[in-house]
Amino acid sequence: MKCPRDATTLQPFMVEGRIEVDRCSSCRGLWLDKGELEQLQETIERDHGNLTDVLKDTVGASFDQVRQERQGPARCPRCDAEMETREYGYNSQVMIDACPEGCGVWLDNGELERLEAFYEAGREEITIPLRWRVWAGVLSAFHKGKKSTKS
Repeated sequence: MKCPRDATTLQPFMVEGRIEVDRCSSCRGLWLDKGELEQLQETIERDHGNLTDVLKDTVGASFDQVRQERQGPARCPRCDAEMETREYGYNSQVMIDACPEGCGVWLDNGELERLEAFYEAGREEITIPLRWRVWAGVLSAFHKGKKSTKS
């Protein structure tokens, strides 16, 4: 498989000690096949408490979001479909590129660490009420529909 950013051949790479993903040696981005991101979310192998400062850098995260949106869509290394760039979860401020066919997700350099910090912070917080989660889902669906009309 080739990197969706610079066409470098992706190499196998172990994360959290037992999950094999594909990594670009040039841009250091990661390709996660379907289900691997969920496995990472459930895995608590390392303490990412030292990464919580990463979550506090909301200005830096906002710049990353804009930079990624300006980069334009990447192509899925599995099926070559144009991937959707969207924020992961609710208020993570981590933009991921997801294959619309469900092949997997692309994480640019540093995004995995930010997601791990987000997961850990989420484990420590009170569960978001159901009505808020439903509202976030409605807003997300509206936002996706809005993007597709621009194309």
